[in-house]
Amino acid sequence: MTARHERQLNRTSVRDRFGGVDTPAAIGGMIAMLGTLVFLASLIGAGAGALDYRLNAIDIDGNLQELEVVTIVIAALVVLASGFVGGWVAARMARYDGVINGIAAAVWLVALVAVFAALGAFFGSEYNAFQRSGLPDWFSQITTDDVTAMAVVGGLVGVLTVFLGAFLGGKVGEGYNLKADNARGIENPAP
Repeated sequence: MTARHERQLNRTSVRDRFGGVDTPAAIGGMIAMLGTLVFLASLIGAGAGALDYRLNAIDIDGNLQELEVVTIVIAALVVLASGFVGGWVAARMARYDGVINGIAAAVWLVALVAVFAALGAFFGSEYNAFQRSGLPDWFSQITTDDVTAMAVVGGLVGVLTVFLGAFLGGKVGEGYNLKADNARGIENPAP
C-alpha cells in the first residue's frame, strides 16, 4: 500500500467518524446568520433611508405593506449574504461536510422563524421576536387575512435565498478545509 493511499484511507475513516451534520456547528452558523442579518439591516436602515428596504410584507401592526420588486431584491441580497456567512461559519466549524452543515444552519434559522411565528399566532404578536425586531418573519406573512401574491413571493424568495446562501457558504467553507488538508499533505477523497 502506498503512502498516498494510506493517507486517503485515513482521511476517509476520519470523515466517517466525524463527518455528517454537526449540530453545534449548524447552530453556530445560524447565530452567525442572525448576526449578519441584524448588522446588514442596521447598515441599510441607517445609511440608505431612500431605499425601500423591508424583509417583511406585513408591518408590526399587522398592516400589509406594498412590496416592489426592488424591495424584494434588496431583501434577498441581505438574506443571501447572511446565509452565505452562516453557511461558511458552519462549514468551517464542522470541518467535514461543509455543504450539509451550511444547509443545516439554514434549517435551524427557518425553524427558529417558524417557532416565533407560531408563538405569535398562539399567544399574540408580542411573542414573535422576529416580527417585532424587523427580522425575517416569513411564516407570519402568509397567515394574514389580506395576504397578496407579492407577500407570498417575498416570503418564498427569502426562504429559498437563505438556503442558497447557506449552500454557497458551506461550499466555500468546505473548500478552505480541503485546501488546508492538501497543504498538510492529507489526501481528500470525494465526500
